[in-house]
Amino acid sequence: MKLAFVLTAALSLTGTVQACAYYKNCHCQNSDGMPNDEATKASCKKGDIRERTEMGVTFKECHRYQYYFFGYDALSNCKFRKRCKKNGASGEDSSCRDKQGKAYS
Repeated sequence: MKLAFVLTAALSLTGTVQACAYYKNCHCQNSDGMPNDEATKASCKKGDIRERTEMGVTFKECHRYQYYFFGYDALSNCKFRKRCKKNGASGEDSSCRDKQGKAYS
């Protein structure tokens, strides 16, 4: 009975772990959920800065996607999140869209 409880608890926690994936577009956020344009620009390595408007808020977004014969090059949300924090974004996470696949870092 205890084993079943422990197993159920452990499995329920796996859904809360933030998974890494590749995305075409990401931007940094502050703790209030608002985009941080300066951190986004500083975090956008090998990408293009584009302007986007969502729900009446215009902000900078990093776009990186290049398809190659053997695969593609896109933004890892986990790496982008770390760069955002390093570059001054106070939010716990970055915001990414247009998922391309699973990342392993």
